[in-house]
Amino acid sequence: MAAAPHDHNPPPTECDAADNRDCAADLWRIEPMPAGPIDDPLAFILAEHRRQREAAAILLMIADGELDRRGVGGLVRFLETDFLRHLADEEEVLFPALRRACPPADAIDGLTARLSEEHRQETSLGEDVIDILNGLLSGVALSTSARKRLRHFSEHVRQHLALENAILLPIARVRLTEADQRGLAAMLSEARRASRD
Repeated sequence: MAAAPHDHNPPPTECDAADNRDCAADLWRIEPMPAGPIDDPLAFILAEHRRQREAAAILLMIADGELDRRGVGGLVRFLETDFLRHLADEEEVLFPALRRACPPADAIDGLTARLSEEHRQETSLGEDVIDILNGLLSGVALSTSARKRLRHFSEHVRQHLALENAILLPIARVRLTEADQRGLAAMLSEARRASRD
């Protein structure tokens, strides 16, 4: 029996069915964090990681020559606020909790030291990226060097998140007790209240 011919026309996606301009705009949008209390702190951190991956994707679009001024402005605000707040969350709340909870065999000190160094690099690289993006919003054309720096920062963020998602967060799920996670949630919530005051 002859095999049925392959259907080379996949069903329309949500974006295919919607207005193309709305779909394009979604590519430039970093999803907001849900409002309300932090019930699951590790899920909260993972959601922040998703937002950072969205930011990294936007950086690549900019480096490739695409431009959406509202999207670039939103990216700058994200890098200046939520991105830095997330790094502080890990440094001030998550890493200390893991160092208290993990046995020596987990080698958590070495892992968090490596991640902290990557955070310092991201902070420095991010300042340069913000300057580039603000220049772009002011009408400065992207140089070849600027495009490379945007791509480098995007890749740095993606690799850092891959390490945290594959190794750090699974350790946290195993080692942090329910009481630990309640404390973590309370500290994350308090840090956000303090940053808004």
